[in-house]
Amino acid sequence: MNSVIGRFKRSLSARLLFVFVIASLIVTILVVRLLVHAIGSQWQGNIRPHLEQYLAYVNTDIGHPPDQRRAEKLAQNLPLNIYILGEDQDYSSTGVPLDVSDLRFRRNTGNLRINPDSDQKGDQWPADVKLSIGGNDDRTVLRAEVGNYQVYYELDKRNRPLRDPVFGRTLIAILIILTLCYFLIRRMLRPVHDIQTGARRIGQGELDYRVPVRANNDLGELAGSVNTMAGDIEKMLDAKRQLLLAVSHELRSPLTRATVATALLDESTNRTRIQEDLREMELLITEILETERMNSPHAALNYSEVDLEQLVHSVLDEFPDDRIAGTVDAGIPKTVLDETRIRLLLRNLLSNAIKHGANAIEPPELAVSEDGDNIVIEVSDSGPGIPVEHLSRLMEPFYRVDPSRTRATGGFGIGLYLCKVIAETHGGTLSINSAAGEGTTVTAVLPRNAR
Repeated sequence: MNSVIGRFKRSLSARLLFVFVIASLIVTILVVRLLVHAIGSQWQGNIRPHLEQYLAYVNTDIGHPPDQRRAEKLAQNLPLNIYILGEDQDYSSTGVPLDVSDLRFRRNTGNLRINPDSDQKGDQWPADVKLSIGGNDDRTVLRAEVGNYQVYYELDKRNRPLRDPVFGRTLIAILIILTLCYFLIRRMLRPVHDIQTGARRIGQGELDYRVPVRANNDLGELAGSVNTMAGDIEKMLDAKRQLLLAVSHELRSPLTRATVATALLDESTNRTRIQEDLREMELLITEILETERMNSPHAALNYSEVDLEQLVHSVLDEFPDDRIAGTVDAGIPKTVLDETRIRLLLRNLLSNAIKHGANAIEPPELAVSEDGDNIVIEVSDSGPGIPVEHLSRLMEPFYRVDPSRTRATGGFGIGLYLCKVIAETHGGTLSINSAAGEGTTVTAVLPRNAR
């Protein structure tokens, strides 16, 4: 039920049709009320006297005292039910006893004539015939009391519209019209759906996607504007990417010369600090270049069958001075991945764990396991954890929890972003779970066959 309501709320076509139906119902109710009021105001003066006179004619045909045979014949030929109650008669043309408990009868005003062929206004019902009228929205009943007999004439209107085939056909026609209206509205609003799809895909990074322009109208112009905007954004990002790649590449040459020149200096504290700064600059340039390559629409991964256990141990060997607990579940088969990029992902995750859990009692942990068709890589530390307000932005480029870029809390805020890009390029995901004072766990889920 909730899914149906959710789809209704998201469907502009359904909501427009709903508004149309509600407006139509309100107008219909107002018109019907107006007609009922108009007919009701004419009922006492124009319509009801004719109906009463009609029933009086029927009463005259039955005779006084009432003749049951005539009553049966009249009930067969006329749209009314006849009931005769008396000392020796208990007749019902429907076979069901009459129930008048919901009716309130009023005495006739004396305007009815007993003889339908008489033109004299003074030809009234005889004194021994008492006539009264009762009725409600469902039926009208004339009661004639002749001596010890009571004759009821009922115009039964209950359920007649439902038995009328026109009513059913009208309902079917209304349903067909509403269905046609829905599909017509849906067709007219198809450009809105196209624009919604385009906005979602462009927002997900498909900047080369273009919204189809189906007609030369306002919605067509809006679709064209969205396409123009997507093209401008694509050009702007391409220009930024090219500039960043060019600058990063050009920085490598002076950085290499500075590294060589520093190596020729005498051993000193200043030389050590300069070398550390140069290594940080080189790492930053490498991460920027790799990130931009992975974000490029033409990025290509070098897939190969990788033994994860060997890969994990080789990465752990790069951290000889740090105590890292590394475990790989036995029996994991070789996995198709880009070994260079996965090595970079593991290296960055372990570097972060070491840096932010340096003062923790427990060392960082690396665990690789198999979950169905996926490989799960978890890197945990026992550091101070990350406040919850920062978790949603940790994988944004250049975002840092500590804005001071000190060597103690270091990093440039691009390592986790690069790990996320690597995981997503392999068709996987990267997530972070942390709480202040409880450490941090970064989980990468990769398909076992990413190709």
